[in-house]
Amino acid sequence: MIGGDVGRALRRARTARKLTLRDVGIRSSGKFTPTAVAGYERGERKISLERFCELATFYGVAPERLLAEALHPDDRELIVDLTPLEEPARTTSDPERR
Repeated sequence: MIGGDVGRALRRARTARKLTLRDVGIRSSGKFTPTAVAGYERGERKISLERFCELATFYGVAPERLLAEALHPDDRELIVDLTPLEEPARTTSDPERR
């Protein structure tokens, strides 16, 4: 269900910034009311694309990134550390390791 996934993405963005619903209302000077944001997060209230983008920006997240997370909630960001591949291989015959 897309509405629920959008809400979960919005909630994760908010909680990642350690914001309560009340904080959102206060810091946005009432632009986003706690009741409305809670409704979006629970999927009980529809959110327009414009409002979604404004809220994502308020949370400091690129709207397209948050939308991608909502549309593909099971995708996990995979980070591969290639640093060991960039370092020269050292063997026991390496003079620096003796």
